[in-house]
Amino acid sequence: MEEQSKSALDRVFDWLDERVGIYGHTIAKAPKFAFRLDYWLGSFVLASFVLAVVTGALVALYYVPTDPYASTVYLISNVPLGALLFSIHTWAAYAMIFFILVHMTRNFIVGAYRKPREVMWMVGVILGGLALTEAYLGYSLPYNVISWTATTTGLNLFSYMPFGLDKLIKLMTTVPTNLPGVSSGVDPLVDRFFIFHWIVGGLIMVFIAFHLSIFEKHGGVTPPPSKEPGLELLEFHKEKLLNDPEWRLQPYTRSFGMILMTFFLVFGSVILIASLFPYNIAVTPSGVKYTMLPYNPALAAQTPPIPDWYFLFIYFFYKSVPPIYASTIFLVWILVTLLFPFIDQYVFRHKASHPVMRPSALGLGVGFIVTFIVNSIWAYETPGVDIGPIGVEVDGVIFVVSYIILFVILRKLQGPRNSHKGTTSLNIFKSSKTQIVVNRTLNLEQKIITRATSAVFLSLVSISIINAIEIFMALQYIALSTVFQFQFGTLLGFELIVIASVMWFLVFGGKR
Repeated sequence: MEEQSKSALDRVFDWLDERVGIYGHTIAKAPKFAFRLDYWLGSFVLASFVLAVVTGALVALYYVPTDPYASTVYLISNVPLGALLFSIHTWAAYAMIFFILVHMTRNFIVGAYRKPREVMWMVGVILGGLALTEAYLGYSLPYNVISWTATTTGLNLFSYMPFGLDKLIKLMTTVPTNLPGVSSGVDPLVDRFFIFHWIVGGLIMVFIAFHLSIFEKHGGVTPPPSKEPGLELLEFHKEKLLNDPEWRLQPYTRSFGMILMTFFLVFGSVILIASLFPYNIAVTPSGVKYTMLPYNPALAAQTPPIPDWYFLFIYFFYKSVPPIYASTIFLVWILVTLLFPFIDQYVFRHKASHPVMRPSALGLGVGFIVTFIVNSIWAYETPGVDIGPIGVEVDGVIFVVSYIILFVILRKLQGPRNSHKGTTSLNIFKSSKTQIVVNRTLNLEQKIITRATSAVFLSLVSISIINAIEIFMALQYIALSTVFQFQFGTLLGFELIVIASVMWFLVFGGKR
């Protein structure tokens, strides 16, 4: 199959692959149309996870489960770069959950869950559940009044889970109060949650590897959504892969470059945000300070339990209906999401991947997205206050309205599938003349773009060099005061974003 001319790095990889099979038999090449950010959202998730693992391992060096709050304060106030690492770790976890939601939403819209990718979708849903569990466990570990109050409230609510799940949760979270080595006044469950935090992280690694192996098994990216029925795999479009420039398979260096670019972009963005908006940390002239109060039962009794943003939509149900019903709604929600590929195939009987050909699926999905947003905002604005049945009634109205509106609109958008039929020779002649004019215009535009690209590339390299010098200088001040660590983080985050931009030009020449 014809490909773009190979670079020296490609030839090195080919040489290695012939001898050790480093990637040639597992990693599929991506077509040109796939080099857009929406096709690489999974790489954003992976980058966030890697950053969270690295910073989490460093934070754990100073974390003491038997005295969690004091060790958190010590890390932030006394350890060089400790406050920055704590903030980066938290924002990286938030970024991972956010990118998982965006990734799943995008794949749902384009139908990337359809046959033969049903299992890959299910593994992705399990990954999402594990990520939420990991975030729940991590949220509790600082042992401040907000986090531990929300954690224990969540445990109490989950004790209403049906089908024996409540007994399983109780078994895993019951710890003897006289366990040796536990500081006075510290819930011994913290130590168990710390261990679970690492176990769940390991499970996430396993499922990510499984998810990626299935992804490569099916040839990598999905073809663009189509109104025609059929298996949605690249191997069934051999003619386009051979003849259409937009479908031509690209060298491995371009795929690796895209992965590295997304990693640098995520690392830089998260570090920059964590530096500009330190998580629960105040920066004063005298140093940095953890702003949250330690947990104690008396203060917790006066504190409305507010879970972190990714659990607000679940908390909403418990504020609307009795806990047993809320738990059932939550489990049904999970089950529908997990089995949605089969619901789409056997209940809705959609035959093609294009969104307009899946009106029932899109109607249900949009209803889920809207209720997720509405429920989260509603729960956040009413801390400690019961919402009542009106909450689930509003959800029901949203689902019905979304379904009806989307179904009607998408059915009307289902135009003829073979609009290219009936093309005359006159139209072909006109199209040829038009194409000549378009090609000349594109050549002129390409020259202008090439010159502009060179200027931008040189500017980015210059900025990167200057910023690297500033980072080196900032390191000298960190040793003098912990206040400067966030200035260092800001420079580092900006530098990584600039490097990501430079990599874009190096690998892609400023073109898609």
